[in-house]
Amino acid sequence: MSAQHSQPFNPAHDRPVDDTFAPSLPGAVDWPDQTVPQPAAQRGPVRRTRRRSRRGWWWLLLILLASVGLVAGVLVYLEQSYAGRILPNVSVRGVPVGNLSRDDARAAIEATFAPFLAQPVVLTYSGRSWTPTLAELGVTLEIDEALDAALAVGRGNDLFTNLQQIGAVWQYGVELPLRLSIDQDAMQRYLLARVAEVERPAVDARLVLNGTTVQVEPSATGRQVLVTETLHEILAAIQDLNPDTVALRTRALEPALRDDAAFVAQDQIAAMLAGPITLLVDNRPFVWSLDELARMIRVERVADPAGDRLVVSIDREMIMERLIALGDSTEVKGTYPRLNWNDGRLEIFQEGKPGRRIDEAQALDAVLAALTKPADQRTVAVSFREIPPPINAANLDQLGITTLIGVGRSDFTGSAPYRVTNIQAGMRLLHGVLIAPGEEFSFNQTIGRIDGSNGFVEGYAIIQNRTQLEWGGGICQDSTTVFRAAFWAGLPITERWGHSFYINWYDRYGFGPYGDGPGMDATIFTGGPDLKFLNDTGGWILMQTLVDTRRNLAEVRLYGPETGRKVLLEGPVITNRTPAPTEPVYVAVPDRPVGQPRQSDKARGGMDILFTRIVLGPDGKEIERREFVTRFKPWPDIFEYNPADLGPDGKPLPTPTPPPEPAPAEPAQDATG
Repeated sequence: MSAQHSQPFNPAHDRPVDDTFAPSLPGAVDWPDQTVPQPAAQRGPVRRTRRRSRRGWWWLLLILLASVGLVAGVLVYLEQSYAGRILPNVSVRGVPVGNLSRDDARAAIEATFAPFLAQPVVLTYSGRSWTPTLAELGVTLEIDEALDAALAVGRGNDLFTNLQQIGAVWQYGVELPLRLSIDQDAMQRYLLARVAEVERPAVDARLVLNGTTVQVEPSATGRQVLVTETLHEILAAIQDLNPDTVALRTRALEPALRDDAAFVAQDQIAAMLAGPITLLVDNRPFVWSLDELARMIRVERVADPAGDRLVVSIDREMIMERLIALGDSTEVKGTYPRLNWNDGRLEIFQEGKPGRRIDEAQALDAVLAALTKPADQRTVAVSFREIPPPINAANLDQLGITTLIGVGRSDFTGSAPYRVTNIQAGMRLLHGVLIAPGEEFSFNQTIGRIDGSNGFVEGYAIIQNRTQLEWGGGICQDSTTVFRAAFWAGLPITERWGHSFYINWYDRYGFGPYGDGPGMDATIFTGGPDLKFLNDTGGWILMQTLVDTRRNLAEVRLYGPETGRKVLLEGPVITNRTPAPTEPVYVAVPDRPVGQPRQSDKARGGMDILFTRIVLGPDGKEIERREFVTRFKPWPDIFEYNPADLGPDGKPLPTPTPPPEPAPAEPAQDATG
């Protein structure tokens, strides 16, 4: 603001110089006459000037009022003449609507754009087409809005503005827009509905392994509708309000896993399954079939921007499991050393022997290499590694063998020399045996071969219901004694068989601390009945044996960790006593000399004997209650004759013959007992 405008207002300075320019109009201010009085000679002309000026203003006012009246009249005339109609020279989107009523103007617009209103666009894709309506596309042609604007031209404003608009329209005309209202959400919903009809996912190639057959299921290209791009094309097409055709915008969807990747994997699998693999273990063939190899194949899919890949591999862990199982089945077990108790000072008197087992690591590498070779080069010779004995002098004190846990005794008074020999041979094979924690002791497996190679001789035994010579006759004396030691140690008995008929000398020491009694025996036979028990003490067990020929005593002692167990016995209960058969049995034996029969067995009765073992733990609680049953069947006198000495009825002929040779001094036993 200038300094001039900032000064205070002063009427003396700012009043008009001439009253002529200050007519008395409403709102005008008459300032006091402060001029210097003029001479009388000048007063007349001044008054005449003032009168003329006032008359000019009145004429100007009259003209202005006349003009306003004229304009008002024109406007009133136009309003009356075009009541309910649009003024001339007005167009809507190129459609002349001047001089038309609202309905006529609507009809004119709708007629002009009828094709667009009926079918704005046609969507096409691959020979198919869709004809959405404006409503389905969410599009509205705002005709009412345009008509409202057309009717408002020259109306609704102040007098002069309306007059200006009328003049402009009259001279130049006016073009009004026709707006489209678009609901893009509705248009998008319509397009998404078409997606389900057009889109299809890409299908990856698939590798199918069915047994040893490998097949490739081919891939397929998919199709995706580009909704946003298609929506923009529709919006552009409808702007000129003419029907148009719009192609659905789509793009191809390539499969992530293509056929070539699957075919590569198929070839790799086919090479792996070129033929079975044979493993030679000590020249014994073990064949892994194609089906087994197929189960070891693994296929992993690896993502890659350039296209996924299939990585074919062999399950190394599964191969190793198979090799370990093969090693378990073919391992040559080493032997534990044999020990003497020696009053608690364990001493090795026979060193253990190392075992041998296949080298699983070497075999794994050989198998993996063989899988890359042709079918005729798939034989793998498996090497072995040595397994050192687990027990040696350095770790004897770690076995936990500290105390006597069970004793078994039996009497062999009256046994023939062959029998004593076999008892001694068996006890030698049992002496110093170690039983590992959790291991099941097997009498037959520990004794091994019952023949001359182990010091056994032939003796009488029950074979197929007859007493006859057999290697190791009398060995059941040893199995019975071992059974009693395990019984009184409270060890779980996993297999035990009683003799088929009663043998009285087994009564001696039968019930251990409870005295003598029948039924506490155990028979064995190579490849048949066995005596087994489990070492559940948590430590090692050492077996020590003794054969005292002066006292006719066989003894087995078991040493191990302190278990705190206590063994109780209930019984025996004897039932089903059966007398011996009165009728003898005659057996034809071609090897017997004619006229020299022999009695092989003496008659005896049968019975069932039941006794119960109760095992208590260190806390006095019962940890086992088990019944043991021995069934002795009745046994007849059996005589052996040469077939020439027997008649058609199987009985001896009534011819004078020497009396039969008596049966052995002691009865023979079951199996090799």
